[in-house]
Amino acid sequence: MKIKALVGILIILLTIINVYKSKVKGYIGEIIVSKRLSKLNKKKYKVINNILLKAPNTTTQIDHIVISIYGIFVIETKNYKGIIKGNEYDHNWIQILFNKKETLRNPIKQNNGHIIALKNIIPELKYKKINSIIAFTKRAKLNINVETDVVYCNKINRIIKKNKEREFTIEEVNNIYGKLKELNINSLRERKVHIKSIKRSVKKAKKRLNKNRCPRCGGKLKKRHNRYGSFKGCKNYPGCTFRMEY
Repeated sequence: MKIKALVGILIILLTIINVYKSKVKGYIGEIIVSKRLSKLNKKKYKVINNILLKAPNTTTQIDHIVISIYGIFVIETKNYKGIIKGNEYDHNWIQILFNKKETLRNPIKQNNGHIIALKNIIPELKYKKINSIIAFTKRAKLNINVETDVVYCNKINRIIKKNKEREFTIEEVNNIYGKLKELNINSLRERKVHIKSIKRSVKKAKKRLNKNRCPRCGGKLKKRHNRYGSFKGCKNYPGCTFRMEY
Protein backbone atom coordinates (compact mmCIF):
# COMPACT_ATOMS: atom_id res chain seq x y z
CA MET A 1 0.00 0.00 0.00
CA LYS A 2 2.86 2.35 0.85
CA ILE A 3 4.49 1.78 -2.58
CA LYS A 4 1.18 2.44 -4.36
CA ALA A 5 0.71 5.62 -2.36
CA LEU A 6 4.24 6.80 -3.21
CA VAL A 7 3.67 6.06 -6.91
CA GLY A 8 0.43 8.03 -6.78
CA ILE A 9 2.16 11.00 -5.13
CA LEU A 10 4.97 10.83 -7.70
CA ILE A 11 2.49 10.90 -10.59
CA ILE A 12 0.74 13.93 -9.08
CA LEU A 13 4.06 15.72 -8.58
CA LEU A 14 5.17 15.01 -12.17
CA THR A 15 1.84 16.35 -13.46
CA ILE A 16 2.22 19.55 -11.43
CA ILE A 17 5.82 19.97 -12.64
CA ASN A 18 4.78 19.60 -16.30
CA VAL A 19 1.96 22.12 -15.90
CA TYR A 20 4.15 24.76 -14.28
CA LYS A 21 7.45 24.06 -16.09
CA SER A 22 6.73 26.45 -18.98
CA LYS A 23 5.54 29.14 -16.55
CA VAL A 24 8.75 28.84 -14.51
CA LYS A 25 10.89 29.07 -17.67
CA GLY A 26 9.00 32.19 -18.72
CA TYR A 27 9.47 33.79 -15.29
CA ILE A 28 13.21 33.04 -15.37
CA GLY A 29 13.53 34.84 -18.72
CA GLU A 30 11.60 37.82 -17.38
CA ILE A 31 13.76 37.97 -14.25
CA ILE A 32 16.94 38.00 -16.39
CA VAL A 33 15.61 40.92 -18.44
CA SER A 34 14.31 42.77 -15.36
CA LYS A 35 17.80 42.65 -13.84
CA ARG A 36 19.31 43.98 -17.05
CA LEU A 37 16.81 46.83 -17.23
CA SER A 38 17.43 47.74 -13.59
CA LYS A 39 20.95 48.79 -14.63
CA LEU A 40 19.59 51.57 -16.85
CA ASN A 41 19.98 55.12 -15.54
CA LYS A 42 16.88 55.58 -13.38
CA LYS A 43 16.86 59.32 -14.02
CA LYS A 44 16.55 58.73 -17.76
CA TYR A 45 14.55 55.49 -18.00
CA LYS A 46 11.42 54.34 -16.17
CA VAL A 47 10.79 50.58 -16.20
CA ILE A 48 7.58 48.63 -15.60
CA ASN A 49 7.78 44.82 -15.49
CA ASN A 50 4.99 42.29 -15.95
CA ILE A 51 2.15 44.74 -16.55
CA LEU A 52 -1.43 43.63 -17.24
CA LEU A 53 -3.72 46.18 -18.90
CA LYS A 54 -7.41 46.13 -19.77
CA ALA A 55 -7.92 46.71 -23.49
CA PRO A 56 -11.30 46.86 -25.32
CA ASN A 57 -12.99 43.44 -24.83
CA THR A 58 -9.78 41.80 -23.57
CA THR A 59 -6.63 42.18 -21.47
CA THR A 60 -3.02 42.38 -22.60
CA GLN A 61 0.06 41.34 -20.62
CA ILE A 62 3.39 42.99 -21.45
CA ASP A 63 6.64 41.61 -20.05
CA HIS A 64 8.49 44.94 -19.85
CA ILE A 65 7.91 48.58 -20.81
CA VAL A 66 10.69 51.16 -20.74
CA ILE A 67 9.64 54.83 -20.92
CA SER A 68 12.09 57.64 -21.58
CA ILE A 69 12.46 60.94 -23.43
CA TYR A 70 14.13 58.86 -26.16
CA GLY A 71 11.05 56.74 -26.76
CA ILE A 72 8.97 53.88 -25.43
CA PHE A 73 10.25 50.31 -25.65
CA VAL A 74 7.95 47.30 -25.39
CA ILE A 75 9.88 44.11 -24.67
CA GLU A 76 8.73 40.52 -25.12
CA THR A 77 10.95 37.94 -23.40
CA LYS A 78 11.43 34.36 -24.61
CA ASN A 79 13.27 31.61 -22.73
CA TYR A 80 13.15 28.91 -25.42
CA LYS A 81 15.84 26.29 -25.90
CA GLY A 82 17.18 24.99 -29.23
CA ILE A 83 17.34 26.48 -32.71
CA ILE A 84 14.76 29.20 -33.42
CA LYS A 85 13.93 29.78 -37.08
CA GLY A 86 11.67 32.46 -38.54
CA ASN A 87 11.29 35.75 -40.35
CA GLU A 88 9.52 39.06 -39.83
CA TYR A 89 6.18 38.18 -41.40
CA ASP A 90 5.50 34.47 -40.73
CA HIS A 91 2.63 33.84 -38.34
CA ASN A 92 4.61 31.07 -36.64
CA TRP A 93 8.29 30.41 -36.02
CA ILE A 94 9.94 27.01 -35.64
CA GLN A 95 11.73 25.65 -32.59
CA ILE A 96 14.07 22.72 -33.28
CA LEU A 97 15.13 20.77 -30.21
CA PHE A 98 16.63 17.26 -30.29
CA ASN A 99 15.63 16.97 -33.99
CA LYS A 100 12.01 17.64 -33.05
CA LYS A 101 10.16 20.61 -34.58
CA GLU A 102 7.61 22.66 -32.67
CA THR A 103 5.74 25.75 -33.86
CA LEU A 104 5.61 28.87 -31.76
CA ARG A 105 3.82 32.13 -32.40
CA ASN A 106 5.97 34.76 -34.10
CA PRO A 107 7.01 36.93 -31.12
CA ILE A 108 7.27 40.00 -33.36
CA LYS A 109 3.58 39.73 -34.24
CA GLN A 110 2.78 38.98 -30.61
CA ASN A 111 4.58 42.12 -29.48
CA ASN A 112 2.97 44.20 -32.24
CA GLY A 113 -0.35 43.19 -30.70
CA HIS A 114 0.86 44.54 -27.35
CA ILE A 115 1.88 47.83 -28.98
CA ILE A 116 -1.50 48.24 -30.70
CA ALA A 117 -3.26 47.58 -27.38
CA LEU A 118 -1.01 50.08 -25.62
CA LYS A 119 -1.86 52.78 -28.18
CA ASN A 120 -5.57 52.09 -27.69
CA ILE A 121 -5.23 52.32 -23.91
CA ILE A 122 -3.12 55.50 -23.86
CA PRO A 123 -4.64 57.79 -26.57
CA GLU A 124 -1.68 60.21 -26.62
CA LEU A 125 0.50 57.35 -27.91
CA LYS A 126 -1.73 56.67 -30.91
CA TYR A 127 0.48 58.46 -33.43
CA LYS A 128 3.78 57.93 -31.64
CA LYS A 129 6.43 55.41 -32.63
CA ILE A 130 6.80 52.62 -30.07
CA ASN A 131 9.90 50.45 -30.31
CA SER A 132 9.53 46.67 -30.27
CA ILE A 133 12.28 44.47 -28.82
CA ILE A 134 12.23 40.67 -28.61
CA ALA A 135 14.70 39.29 -26.06
CA PHE A 136 15.86 35.66 -26.08
CA THR A 137 17.98 34.03 -23.40
CA LYS A 138 21.22 32.29 -24.35
CA ARG A 139 19.42 28.93 -24.33
CA ALA A 140 18.30 29.67 -27.90
CA LYS A 141 20.32 29.71 -31.10
CA LEU A 142 18.72 32.29 -33.39
CA ASN A 143 18.42 31.59 -37.11
CA ILE A 144 16.16 34.46 -38.14
CA ASN A 145 15.70 37.06 -40.88
CA VAL A 146 14.06 40.14 -39.35
CA GLU A 147 14.02 43.94 -39.31
CA THR A 148 12.70 44.25 -35.75
CA ASP A 149 15.24 44.12 -32.91
CA VAL A 150 15.42 40.44 -31.92
CA VAL A 151 18.39 40.07 -29.59
CA TYR A 152 19.84 38.15 -26.68
CA CYS A 153 19.03 39.51 -23.22
CA ASN A 154 22.54 40.87 -22.66
CA LYS A 155 22.10 43.24 -25.66
CA ILE A 156 18.87 44.89 -24.53
CA ASN A 157 20.29 47.96 -22.81
CA ARG A 158 22.58 48.63 -25.77
CA ILE A 159 19.58 48.55 -28.15
CA ILE A 160 17.63 50.93 -25.92
CA LYS A 161 20.50 53.38 -25.45
CA LYS A 162 21.28 53.63 -29.18
CA ASN A 163 18.13 55.78 -29.50
CA LYS A 164 19.33 59.35 -29.00
CA GLU A 165 16.57 61.47 -30.55
CA ARG A 166 14.07 63.01 -28.14
CA GLU A 167 10.52 61.75 -28.59
CA PHE A 168 8.90 62.93 -25.34
CA THR A 169 9.27 65.68 -22.77
CA ILE A 170 10.06 64.78 -19.15
CA GLU A 171 6.49 65.79 -18.25
CA GLU A 172 5.08 63.40 -20.90
CA VAL A 173 7.30 60.58 -19.64
CA ASN A 174 6.10 61.05 -16.05
CA ASN A 175 2.48 61.29 -17.22
CA ILE A 176 2.63 58.07 -19.29
CA TYR A 177 4.47 56.21 -16.52
CA GLY A 178 1.92 57.33 -13.93
CA LYS A 179 -1.03 56.29 -16.10
CA LEU A 180 0.41 52.83 -16.77
CA LYS A 181 1.15 52.24 -13.08
CA GLU A 182 -2.39 53.30 -12.25
CA LEU A 183 -3.95 51.06 -14.95
CA ASN A 184 -1.85 47.99 -14.09
CA ILE A 185 -4.11 45.14 -12.91
CA ASN A 186 -2.67 43.52 -9.78
CA SER A 187 -5.68 41.31 -9.06
CA LEU A 188 -4.58 37.65 -9.01
CA ARG A 189 -8.05 36.55 -10.14
CA GLU A 190 -8.01 38.79 -13.23
CA ARG A 191 -4.48 37.66 -14.09
CA LYS A 192 -5.64 34.02 -13.96
CA VAL A 193 -8.58 34.85 -16.25
CA HIS A 194 -6.11 36.44 -18.70
CA ILE A 195 -3.92 33.31 -18.74
CA LYS A 196 -6.94 31.05 -19.31
CA SER A 197 -8.06 33.24 -22.21
CA ILE A 198 -4.64 32.93 -23.87
CA LYS A 199 -4.64 29.16 -23.43
CA ARG A 200 -8.06 28.90 -25.09
CA SER A 201 -6.88 31.00 -28.05
CA VAL A 202 -3.71 28.92 -28.48
CA LYS A 203 -5.66 25.66 -28.28
CA LYS A 204 -8.15 26.88 -30.90
CA ALA A 205 -5.33 27.98 -33.23
CA LYS A 206 -3.54 24.62 -32.91
CA LYS A 207 -6.74 22.72 -33.69
CA ARG A 208 -7.20 24.72 -36.88
CA LEU A 209 -3.57 24.24 -37.93
CA ASN A 210 -3.85 20.48 -37.39
CA LYS A 211 -6.75 20.52 -39.86
CA ASN A 212 -4.71 22.58 -42.36
CA ARG A 213 -6.86 25.61 -41.57
CA CYS A 214 -5.88 29.21 -40.95
CA PRO A 215 -5.65 29.87 -37.18
CA ARG A 216 -6.99 33.39 -37.73
CA CYS A 217 -10.06 32.99 -39.93
CA GLY A 218 -10.44 29.23 -40.44
CA GLY A 219 -9.81 29.40 -44.20
CA LYS A 220 -8.02 26.53 -45.94
CA LEU A 221 -4.22 26.76 -46.13
CA LYS A 222 -2.68 26.52 -49.60
CA LYS A 223 0.89 26.11 -50.80
CA ARG A 224 2.19 29.35 -52.30
CA HIS A 225 5.47 30.59 -53.75
CA ASN A 226 7.41 33.84 -53.77
CA ARG A 227 11.01 34.79 -54.49
CA TYR A 228 12.09 33.54 -51.06
CA GLY A 229 10.64 30.03 -51.55
CA SER A 230 7.51 28.09 -50.63
CA PHE A 231 5.13 28.80 -47.78
CA LYS A 232 1.57 28.10 -46.66
CA GLY A 233 -0.90 30.94 -46.97
CA CYS A 234 -4.60 31.43 -46.29
CA LYS A 235 -6.93 31.02 -49.27
CA ASN A 236 -8.72 34.19 -48.12
CA TYR A 237 -5.71 36.37 -49.01
CA PRO A 238 -5.58 39.41 -49.30
CA GLY A 239 -8.39 39.62 -46.74
CA CYS A 240 -6.33 37.39 -44.43
CA THR A 241 -2.53 37.64 -44.60
CA PHE A 242 -1.67 34.60 -42.48
CA ARG A 243 1.38 32.69 -43.67
CA MET A 244 3.73 30.06 -42.27
CA GLU A 245 6.82 28.11 -43.29
CA TYR A 246 5.99 25.22 -45.64
